[in-house]
Amino acid sequence: MTESELPLRLRDYWYIAAESRALRSAPLQRTILNQHVVLFRDEAGKPAALLDRCAHRNMRLSLGKIRSGRIECPYHGWTYARDGACVVVPSLATEDATLPHARVDAFPALERDGFIWIWMGGGAPSREPLHFEHADEKGWTTFRMTTRFDAGAFACLENFLDVPHTVYVHGGWFRSRSARLTKTRVRTERDSAVVEFDEEPERQSVVARLLFPKRGKLVHTDRFVMPSTSRVDYVFGPNRHFIITSQCTPVSELETDVYTVITFRFGAIAPLVRLYFEPLSRRILRQDIDILREHSAQIRRFGGSRYTFAETDLIGPRILRLWNDAVSGRETPPSESEVTLRF
Repeated sequence: MTESELPLRLRDYWYIAAESRALRSAPLQRTILNQHVVLFRDEAGKPAALLDRCAHRNMRLSLGKIRSGRIECPYHGWTYARDGACVVVPSLATEDATLPHARVDAFPALERDGFIWIWMGGGAPSREPLHFEHADEKGWTTFRMTTRFDAGAFACLENFLDVPHTVYVHGGWFRSRSARLTKTRVRTERDSAVVEFDEEPERQSVVARLLFPKRGKLVHTDRFVMPSTSRVDYVFGPNRHFIITSQCTPVSELETDVYTVITFRFGAIAPLVRLYFEPLSRRILRQDIDILREHSAQIRRFGGSRYTFAETDLIGPRILRLWNDAVSGRETPPSESEVTLRF
């Protein structure tokens, strides 16, 4: 099983399907773990998720309409409730125009932190969705970005948590080529992998000059959380803290929808900082989109991936270990190590 196939097996988790603001009065089609799903709001305005295939003639329900909180197929008007039960068959010449044996698969869905979440596993959910810490809290500024990457979930996650690539893909924005030694502490836990950096900011970089204080210690932490979330923290004391969290929803082996929440504390001028920081974040993300598109093109060109890991690949091998253990039903043993990087 390749690193691209692995996350498609991780079904007993919550995944973001859409931003809340995207789900209004019309149905919304999404693909999650190679599964085609239709989203809609029921009569109470709560999100619902069904397999996007009518039980009658396989038509896409997402092409239909929402009537009184139920979804109507565009082909013959068969109508389904949020639990997947067929509640209306218009052509039936009976008073009770239902068909109890006609159902479509339903997925648990809920709304939290500005997103629609879907439980892709069988049975009732056994855990809570991810919480985006400090998002929309008083004293913090938050903005969201939704991005389709032409890359697998592994490539996205490793990229978001990989420091050395920033010198080359984002040259000058974060770090320069003036190499320095940086000590790291790497920790693997049951459902996560964490890297702590003993790092001073690159004072000549654009981001450091504009956003970080001239004096003060940088606390930089990278974190992977099962099944497919990256989180990066930059802290300069209690009043200057940046959190970049990306929940990666696998679409297929080489496609991923990335839902990014950026939350930061920057004192009274935070709204002004956002005017600069948001477009900068989108520009940097664009560079990652471009390099990962080329990465996927190479995988297709050669008929598969081939990786060589070094000690300085801090997060990637640990993501694969956590995924493999989860698919196999094993519990990942905790581990801790120190690694020195030059970048």
